[in-house]
Amino acid sequence: EKSQHDGIHEIIVGEGAKMKYIEKHYGEGKGAGKRVLNPKTILIMKKNSIAEMELSQIKGVDNTVRETNAKLYDGASLVVTERLYTHESQEAVSIMRIELNGKDSNCSVVSRSVAKDSSVQIFQPNVVASARAKGHVECDSIIIGKGKISSTPAISAEHPDAQLTHEAAIGKIEHEQLVKLMTLGLSEQEAEDVILRGFLQ
Repeated sequence: EKSQHDGIHEIIVGEGAKMKYIEKHYGEGKGAGKRVLNPKTILIMKKNSIAEMELSQIKGVDNTVRETNAKLYDGASLVVTERLYTHESQEAVSIMRIELNGKDSNCSVVSRSVAKDSSVQIFQPNVVASARAKGHVECDSIIIGKGKISSTPAISAEHPDAQLTHEAAIGKIEHEQLVKLMTLGLSEQEAEDVILRGFLQ
């Protein structure tokens, strides 16, 4: 049978507080039922607070829609690292909206993803600055086989002193990397696994 978890996490980081949040999703088993995970995270960061979020989903989840919404106030600092690995016919959607509402707030969003076989991924991060603030979005993805990845980072500045940047790259494993590891005695599959583990760290 299909199994599904729709988790809603609401987090408030108080003034001057520090938080590290780690979320790991993984599915296993040989059953034919779909494994569905749809996490939604709402984050409020008060003045001069600091938060680090590590969001990981490595194999075993057939369908997922991940939604992350954050609001940062004066001096708040947020780092988000997302790691996503899909294979076979899995589908994954990640939607982020980070609002830099406070003076001197800042954020960094880094996504590392791998789409293997015929799996599909969609990544839509959006950083909006309505104050003097800094933000950066970085998306790096690897496609193996017939995987498909759509990465559309967006930045919106609503203040003249906002500084926002983004970059995105999608590609495949370089053949030279595989050959180099295979000359050390690894099989092609072992070499691929080593490269992917390093990429997703």
